[in-house]
Amino acid sequence: MRSEIDSLLRERGVDVLWVTGATFESPDVYYLTGGAPLTSAWVVLRPGEQPLLCHSAMEREAAASSGLRTVEFNALDSEDLGRKLNDPLLVSLEMFARLAQREGLSGKLAVHGAADPGEAFSLLGKVGERLPQIEVCRDFPPVIQTARATKDSGEIGRMREVALGALEAFNGAFELIRAAHADRECLVDHSGKPLTVGAVRAAVSRILAQHRLQETPETIISIGRQAGIPHASSPDDTLLTVGRTVVIDLFPCGKGGGYYFDITRSFLIESATDQALELYEQVLAAQEKAIAAARAGTDGCRLQELVCDHFEALGHPTLRSKPGTKEGYVHSLGHGVGLEVHEYPYLRLQDAPDPRNCLLPGSVFTIEPGLYYPERGLGIRIEDVVYINEQGKAEILAPFEKFPILELEG
Repeated sequence: MRSEIDSLLRERGVDVLWVTGATFESPDVYYLTGGAPLTSAWVVLRPGEQPLLCHSAMEREAAASSGLRTVEFNALDSEDLGRKLNDPLLVSLEMFARLAQREGLSGKLAVHGAADPGEAFSLLGKVGERLPQIEVCRDFPPVIQTARATKDSGEIGRMREVALGALEAFNGAFELIRAAHADRECLVDHSGKPLTVGAVRAAVSRILAQHRLQETPETIISIGRQAGIPHASSPDDTLLTVGRTVVIDLFPCGKGGGYYFDITRSFLIESATDQALELYEQVLAAQEKAIAAARAGTDGCRLQELVCDHFEALGHPTLRSKPGTKEGYVHSLGHGVGLEVHEYPYLRLQDAPDPRNCLLPGSVFTIEPGLYYPERGLGIRIEDVVYINEQGKAEILAPFEKFPILELEG
């Protein structure tokens, strides 16, 4: 949480933390500025000091909305340097040198944000040469990433707002499918036009846009064999048909950057084989077991092992029993969700304990077991976002209906 940043800087021995990038491309900049819409920003943090936000003059109103202490890039002679120097790297170097002199920056410097890795490597090498009072260091685990791993009540509230839009989009997809009718095995709409994956995806996108949410990347909708391959998505012209597995995975975030939500539902339309129903019930039972076992102090690895135990006892291969398997249980149980759709904690097999994967009050993460048999045209994944409350217990962030068969009303 944000309140931990000062103590984390001291623990890591970091005297100055320099975070760079645009709000929409750097989750760390978004986090520190409260989502102020900035296309270019530097945030400088020091233990015991108020954070400093450097910004362009054109974005002074947005910068002020952050509540941070601010300084315009012009105050660092950005325009003059830009005219005299042809190399943007040298411009940034000189601007930072002037900021260091102005603010009295010294000691160990850690850097995060969004930048070309080659340019960043060159710039940081030159910072050490240009400013002998500064030593570039690596803070590990990263301070801001560590702080972001647990969410306060305000952040959880913002994630619930994203969830509302996502669940409305899911309902829109269900309503579109339910309103169709079967012509032989294919679904057709009220006008007799075949219902496709593209039509469902367009309905989802439209509703998300109404809630000022964006898809990064596109929503996953997979049918049949593609449903049996995690994160595979069926082409837009794929027809929806009776009796085939459908997987819909939504993971939108706020427009222009912001908090994510992530949810998956799997179902069959109108009818299902006994084998498909059995897989669905086994996956649902795995998810329920994992949620019941999740609590403060639990390592994410333990939850993954619990689900591997469950599936292996039922005869399915897992990454533990058959590393690299493409059938059965083929992925980790879940991941943290926040300003990135995948962040700490991770619920995965781990040879050595990783403290970043220990669940704590404020941890927000997915629990998404699945079983996949692509050559049989079968794939089931059920995913919900869960958080650890102040009492240390797991709660589903935004409960939503689950069912193995979606019945048609048309």
